[in-house]
Amino acid sequence: MQRPSTTFFWAHAWERGSCTGAGWGPRMPRSRVPDAIWERRHPRRLGASSAPNCCKCRIKGLKPTGSRMTPASSSIFTSTSCLPSLLFVRESPMPHDHTARSDRLPDLSECAREPIQFLGHVQAFGCLLIISNDWVIQNASANSTEILGLTAGDLIGTRLLDHLSPGAMHDLRGKFQTLSGEDESGRVFGVDLMGNGRCFDVALHRTGRSYAIEFERKAGDRRRDDMALVQPLLARVRKGRTPVEMCQSAVRGLAALTGFARLMVYRFEPDQHGVVIAECLSEGMESYLGLHFPSGDIPPQARALYTKSLLRIIADVDAPVSPILPDRDPEGRVVDLSLAVTRAVSPIHLEYLRNMQVQASMSVSILRDGQLWGLIACHHPEPHHIDYETRSAVELFTQLFSYELNLCEEWAERAQVERAHDLHERLVMLFEAGVDFGTGLEQIAEAIGGVVGFDGLALCANGSYCTQGLAPTEAEFGRIERHLARAPAGRIFVTDFLDQACPEAVAPERQIGGLLALPLKQHPRRFLMLFRREVARDVVWAGSPTKISEEGGRIHPRKSFAAWAETVRGRSAPWSPAELRAADLLRVTLLELVLKLTSDQNAAGQKRSRKQEVLISELNHRLRNVFGLVSGIVAQADPEGQASGRIRALARANDQLTQARRGRYSLMKLIRDEAVAFAPDPTRVLVEGGDVLLPAATGDTLSLVVHELVTNSVKHGALGVPTGEVRIAFTRTAQGGVEWRWHEAGGPPVTPPDRVGFGSTLIARSIPHELGGEAEIDYCADGLRARFYLPPRHAELMTGPSVAPPASAGEPEAARDSIRLSGTALVVEDNLIIAMNAADALRGLGADHVLTAGTPSEALRLLDEHPVNLAILDVDLGGLTSAPVAERLKELGVPYLLATGYDADLAAKEGDVPVAHVLGKPYSNEGIAEILGRVGSRGGQGPDV
Repeated sequence: MQRPSTTFFWAHAWERGSCTGAGWGPRMPRSRVPDAIWERRHPRRLGASSAPNCCKCRIKGLKPTGSRMTPASSSIFTSTSCLPSLLFVRESPMPHDHTARSDRLPDLSECAREPIQFLGHVQAFGCLLIISNDWVIQNASANSTEILGLTAGDLIGTRLLDHLSPGAMHDLRGKFQTLSGEDESGRVFGVDLMGNGRCFDVALHRTGRSYAIEFERKAGDRRRDDMALVQPLLARVRKGRTPVEMCQSAVRGLAALTGFARLMVYRFEPDQHGVVIAECLSEGMESYLGLHFPSGDIPPQARALYTKSLLRIIADVDAPVSPILPDRDPEGRVVDLSLAVTRAVSPIHLEYLRNMQVQASMSVSILRDGQLWGLIACHHPEPHHIDYETRSAVELFTQLFSYELNLCEEWAERAQVERAHDLHERLVMLFEAGVDFGTGLEQIAEAIGGVVGFDGLALCANGSYCTQGLAPTEAEFGRIERHLARAPAGRIFVTDFLDQACPEAVAPERQIGGLLALPLKQHPRRFLMLFRREVARDVVWAGSPTKISEEGGRIHPRKSFAAWAETVRGRSAPWSPAELRAADLLRVTLLELVLKLTSDQNAAGQKRSRKQEVLISELNHRLRNVFGLVSGIVAQADPEGQASGRIRALARANDQLTQARRGRYSLMKLIRDEAVAFAPDPTRVLVEGGDVLLPAATGDTLSLVVHELVTNSVKHGALGVPTGEVRIAFTRTAQGGVEWRWHEAGGPPVTPPDRVGFGSTLIARSIPHELGGEAEIDYCADGLRARFYLPPRHAELMTGPSVAPPASAGEPEAARDSIRLSGTALVVEDNLIIAMNAADALRGLGADHVLTAGTPSEALRLLDEHPVNLAILDVDLGGLTSAPVAERLKELGVPYLLATGYDADLAAKEGDVPVAHVLGKPYSNEGIAEILGRVGSRGGQGPDV
């Protein structure tokens, strides 16, 4: 949508009765207002009402009555009549009843839509030029005549170097070359623009495809080096022991540096309203210390500008503003003045300042982690301008002050985190001693209360509803839990206004105001909930926290900033940032304890609940990541070694254990998986006598034995030649156990090994040593023969016809030879070793370049910068998911595989891809080649290899 023109904006402001803010006053000549606007509306101006008995209003002496602040004595109460009447406001008195006023509130979204960065005017203390990249002047402010002595008409369309001295052009060129981005600005002090001894301070920045240059006259009597004062002022700030003490030192120092009569540190609360926490006043200035200001005082677009342009000065609220000529750039767009230091001010904000009896102001942003923490607000009762060099010193001081303030708050948070670490140890000791959530809730609540303050605790444990202290009923707890199920998984949920976050979930008579919910389980969602009691408190606002709607729907800021009390109910004391960091550590501790409890229940043979299934999935994922990490390290150190294959065999065995629903797994499936993974033709592995089911505890042992048998046969025996085969037979013995025979035939002649290696030792000794069975190996010349006995306490024979493992989509080695990649591949994996291993595998398959990323944002950036032909995405990236990357790849039409340590079917369902596209961890060169071949043979959405 095209932005409104400058003329349209001023006309709209006039219709809202806000042209006072455009500079319309005693200093604003009639000629500066467009005729069409003047003819449309010319209301009379109201003079200031007299108030001979006006006196200051202080917090002390006021007492709350309902929603109004009434005086304790008449001598300290200030009526709204003490303040000047606004322009274009009705003479009828404003209602004093808060309820009646709230019925007439306008749509405040109008303020949020005000185009404050596109006002098309500049303030009187400086002028602005917009130039192209070849120094042609595209736009100029009308006051360039007063500032530079050059009229806007003479400047537009000419080159800047035709008007400035060579030395000045040299300084400006050098500074422009240092600008690297659109949000970066530069400044040059004391430039002799015309070579006539008149010096200027210059600000410059990029705006779209053009550049903005602003000029201010240099103060001629400047003798002080303000930059040199920054470090001494900062040293005073560092002496503060709390954020409030540091803020108080900061405003005192800046008062001496800038000369403003009132300086305040204005901190934003979680709901974005502000509170004055520090203040420095000159005699005769009204105090706002401790008062609250509604969030609507600073609309969203103004907050966004405060994070881009850190310092904003208004030298005179009644000074005329000058339009930018022409009002659009060569492409027809309104000039963006977001970073302009001379940018004109919103009419509504100017009216707001006048209502505060302020003629000049300056605001400096205090940032924490890139977010607006607060502002240093400076006010003066008369016009007051400080030069650009001093303002730059103020900006530098505030940036360093923000850093020191951040350190102070982080120190307090670290102390809380240390207590949370101690809590971890105490809770672990309690659970090791046999305490659980059901039997030891009082001890657990006492331990948690030492770190995070609360008035009550509740959770569901082992099917029972358990509470301590202030808590809702079980039905109310269920309603809260169902509401929290909609929130993002795995995160704490916090509110100090429960009735607003979960409407009607808890009865008012419970007097519960705050909630901190710690997740214990994902499917279904389960929480440990900490509750805080409702605390009714009086919030003292700087004036009624509303805006007034007058005739025609025009919006005006409030006229009075006298203390106005509001009783707030339903809220608890807020949860501090330090408590929230401690709570996040507590969340991890509780998850670990829940995992331990579930593991103990499994070991004791208790019936699995849904919580235990989540635990198994998490454990399997962690084990697969461990297998992938170890396999990657081994592959990097010994690419041709056998250890990687053994690790992958353990991983496959682990899959069977975690996927088994009765705690037993299939020996035939274990053999089948190894044959499909390594045998050139898995159909030449025949199984007779049915299948053998074994307990999960034997999985590691037999997976290694089967892996050694299959890989030795592929390398040295029957499966290594096209004519060879392996016959496997299972029979029940008289003792009730199972005899397992392995016979190879059709392969090369077999000779006993010269020495007994690690693999031969595994085959011969693992089953007797760990399972109490028997193992015999015979190196017959026509093929290896092996006999194993599995005791009845481990093995259960399931008889059936002879079967063979299903054929793979191709031979792994053949697949690796036939699958040839080209172009660029992308690996998204948060573990560096696994990512390196995958990258090596893709290069081995022919990829020209392999990019790696550890986070979704990094992967998206690489996709924007490089064309990619194939991608491997780890599903779980350390708490994040690769779903955004998968969506981008789908949009680009790039094929990808999902790598996961979870169940392949589940990953395929959640990733909306065929199961054939899921690569189980740990994966190898052969595994990647195999899945690429399988995908290619099935067609569809597979990679184009």
